[in-house]
Amino acid sequence: MSGNERLFSRFQSAREVADVNLIPVMNLFVTLIPFLLLAAAFYHVSVIPTSLPSQTDGVSDTASDDVSVTVNLLVEKHRIRLTASSATLNEDALSELTLEIKKKGRGFDLEMLTSALVEIKKRYKSSDTVIVLPSDDIPYRDIVQILDTSRERRFKVNKTEKTEPLFPVVVLSRKV
Repeated sequence: MSGNERLFSRFQSAREVADVNLIPVMNLFVTLIPFLLLAAAFYHVSVIPTSLPSQTDGVSDTASDDVSVTVNLLVEKHRIRLTASSATLNEDALSELTLEIKKKGRGFDLEMLTSALVEIKKRYKSSDTVIVLPSDDIPYRDIVQILDTSRERRFKVNKTEKTEPLFPVVVLSRKV
């Protein structure tokens, strides 16, 4: 045998080793995939539309004659402290908007929160932002209820339930 023939015979034996029978593996996948799909649990994941706090230079692109406030909701274990901030209002006007809502039973008094937000919205119509600052020990369920309450108001007119937007821009931040 010459050198080329030996090299060719080694290549043939290597080629035969490289051919793998994939039929058993394919059979395994064909039977395994339906079982995995049957065993999979599908969960419905909901998304709460919120914004993230951002740092800006305080200069607005649009000049507005309307005075607006940003409502801050500091959510603690036994109370919600409502405050407001504004670039155009003085401290006395902002202190009039401060309110403390105590916890009622197992949950927060969301009706009182709604009425306070409605009053602020009536006074400052162009206001659309609320910042929710929950403590670490507040249950997720309570945070979601506060977010929903601050976003819109639900009321009945002639046995028909209607919604009215309050503060559609909800920012969920962290208490510092």
